[in-house]
Order: sequence, then structure tokens, then C-alpha cells
Amino acid sequence: MNLTLAATLVGLGGAGGFSAGLLGFGGGVLMFPLLYYIPPLIGSPPLTTKTVAAIVMSQVFFSTFTGSIAHFRSGRVQGRLALTAGTLSASSAFIGSVASHWVSEGFLLVLFGLVTLAVVLIMLLPAPSRSAEETTVDNVSVPQLPLSFFSLFSGLVIGFLGAGNFMFVPLMVYVLRVPTRIAIGSSLVIALMNTAGGFLGKLMTGQIPLLSATLVVGGASLGALVGEHVHGRLSSLVLRRIYGGMVVLIALRVWLTILGIDQ
Repeated sequence: MNLTLAATLVGLGGAGGFSAGLLGFGGGVLMFPLLYYIPPLIGSPPLTTKTVAAIVMSQVFFSTFTGSIAHFRSGRVQGRLALTAGTLSASSAFIGSVASHWVSEGFLLVLFGLVTLAVVLIMLLPAPSRSAEETTVDNVSVPQLPLSFFSLFSGLVIGFLGAGNFMFVPLMVYVLRVPTRIAIGSSLVIALMNTAGGFLGKLMTGQIPLLSATLVVGGASLGALVGEHVHGRLSSLVLRRIYGGMVVLIALRVWLTILGIDQ
């Protein structure tokens, strides 16, 4: 591996980790295209889809781990919410991952498109009031039945697609009325629980290229800490707008592919 590729992997990992610390999702939906398309642009051999998936799983696991600790120390993680949603979504993610064996790639792409479109529409709902945003983590109360339903559904999507943790923040903020900062911090713990099994599985079966993954993870861990620091300096409104912009870009990219416009 040459120095240019090594530096690129560290930088890309930092970008994914930064998004985790700042916005509360692991960055897999961002990291996959970056790792797939960027190395050939700098003259390096392209990484296979399988290799990219293994590196992304490693990056998401460690960036959510680092980001979770940072947000927990800052009092932005609601333990009961995260434990309930993480346990249920991890369970249904296993079911979705098994069921995905029998569906087509076209189905998965359309499912991804519909999910991103639904998230965009959810983010058009009224945001929590300023007073609600100031609710402390100890005073956050979430109805368990809707939380359980959304967690099971999101887990199925994650199992099918390998991505989908970005759904949790909009659902918690706009539907369950959880303060933005607590939703972002808690979603990192949920994402950590969702990806732990996948990471261990790929590690035990030798799918992870250790040198490349270590470089990406190193950048991701540092990026997550920087992202959490920047998070604390931004208002809840700005965080929601950045999150919304990211989801819109993802949705546009997916639907361009579905409609064949980018072919």
C-alpha cells in the first residue's frame, strides 16, 4: 500500500467518523460510495464491494463506539430509549439480513429509495419546541409501543440494506418528540448495537482487510471526537438542517439510480 492510498483511507475514515459524532449515524451510507469510488481516482486499484462492505462495517462500529462514549459523557444518551431501540432493532436486523437472501437487488434499491423519501417527508413535520429541546435526559419520556414498532421496522430495513440507522434521529425527533441532541446521542448507541454482531461476524470469518480497516478506523475514531465537539457548538436547529440536507442528498442519489438518470 502506498502513502497516498493510506492517507486517503485515513481521511475517508475521518469523514465518516465526523458524521457519526456530529449527526448520530455511523456514516456507512456515506462511506460506502467514498471507499468504492475514490481510490481509483487517485490511481489505486479499486476495492471490491465485499472488501468495502467489511471496511465500512469496521468503521461504523468503531466510530459509533467512540461517538457514543463522547455523547454519553456529555449527557446526551437516554439509556432506556437506546437499550430498547437497540435490542429490538438488532433482533429484527438479523431477520432482515436472512430474508434479504431471497430478494432481488432491484427490490433492495427501491426499498432504500422509499425509506429515504419517507425520512425526508418525516422531517417536514413540525420540530420540537424550544422548551422541549431543553428537556434533560432524565426527563425524556418516550411511549414504548411506538418506539418498539419503529425499532423493529428500522431493524428490518437495516438487515435488508446494511444501512438505515439514519432513520432513528428523524423518527425520534419529529414523531416521538425527543430533543434533537438526545436523539442524536442515543442513536449512536443504537447504531453500535446494530453493527456489533455484523462486525464480529466479518472479523471472525476473515473478511476484514486488517491494514486498510485499521487506517480507516483510526481516522474514524478521531473524526468522531471532532464531530462530537462541533456538535456541542451548533444549535439544535442547525443540526436538524444539516441532517435534513444529508438525507435529501442521499435520497436524490438513490432515486437518480432507480430512475436510470445517472446511467
